[in-house]
This record gives sequence, structure tokens and C-alpha cells, in this order.
Amino acid sequence: MSDRRHEWISKRAYAIWEEQGRPHGRDDDHWRQAVAERDALECTEASVDGREVLVKVRPKPQRPEMPRLGRSIDEGRLPPMYRRNRSIKLV
Repeated sequence: MSDRRHEWISKRAYAIWEEQGRPHGRDDDHWRQAVAERDALECTEASVDGREVLVKVRPKPQRPEMPRLGRSIDEGRLPPMYRRNRSIKLV
């Protein structure tokens, strides 16, 4: 591994560690993530800072599933914004 690549991965792994609240014992995970980000960076025509690659590499946070209307959901238990408005009649 070249010195520049190793230095980049080292700094990135440290930044990941700080971003995640400096957890103990996760250094291998942070290092592997930094290596994966560097590999992705080298396979693209990204800018030097690699911001557009980091957006693609980082997992998206999972959002809670929203109730689907029109199914057998007890609408009385849903917040008003998710309930169907049955008082509107289309002409």
C-alpha cells in the first residue's frame, strides 16, 4: 500500500471513529469502511475530497415504515394526518 493511500485511509478511519462517537473496539470496522471508501474513490472520477463517493458508500438510515392507507388498518388509531378524509366528495 502506498504511503499516501495508507495515510488517507488512516485519517478517514479516524474521522469515522469520531463521527460514531469514538466507540471502543470498532477500529477494524472503521478501517474496513475507510478502505471501501478509498477503493470506491479510486474507481470513479470523483473530486479530491470524495464527497460524492461518501454519499454513495454510506448506508442510508432506515426510516420507519409509514402505514399504507387503503388496507385493513384501523384508521381510528392513526394520527389525523394519515387518516383518509371521507368528507370530501369528488364531483
